[in-house]
Amino acid sequence: MENKEVDCAHIPLTGDSAGNIRNVVGCYKNVLVCGVKGVGKITNTVQAVRDKTNVCYVGNPVDYEGKSRPGSYEKYLSYILSLKSDIRIVRSMDALFPVRDELILIVDEIYGRSEAEREQISRLLDMPNIRIIQIVGCMKYMIGLIEKIDAILELHLDGAFMIDREFGKAICDILGKKN
Repeated sequence: MENKEVDCAHIPLTGDSAGNIRNVVGCYKNVLVCGVKGVGKITNTVQAVRDKTNVCYVGNPVDYEGKSRPGSYEKYLSYILSLKSDIRIVRSMDALFPVRDELILIVDEIYGRSEAEREQISRLLDMPNIRIIQIVGCMKYMIGLIEKIDAILELHLDGAFMIDREFGKAICDILGKKN
């Protein structure tokens, strides 16, 4: 999914969140997409890869505050499928480790994941054939995983901006301390 249309040293960010995500993902392997509630993190991420094949999605039944998804988790998954009908919902990350084909993996939220799931995400971030888009409501929960992120994109209602990786690591170190 290499981006030949964008100068990766100077990615232009606009009010088009899906376009911003598409450009950043085209330049970096492991991308963290964050932002406040309601900016369209998942909607814009799926729209950014709508024309790509071999896109997988690993969901999370809870959001960044530990609240259940509105309606039910199954309704949420149906919504994801309505955005991209050929997206593959992955219910067990173990199924991804033997895969050798190139794919894009959207990992929805980190909050509430077990240590085993976090370890699986860490291993997936290391796999050269998997381009990962990690979505989080709050970056501080990426502690321990932030080191493997190549680019951080924060969405806002009227656009987006890139967050310096070292600043992102500092956020995790300071705010993400285990309770």
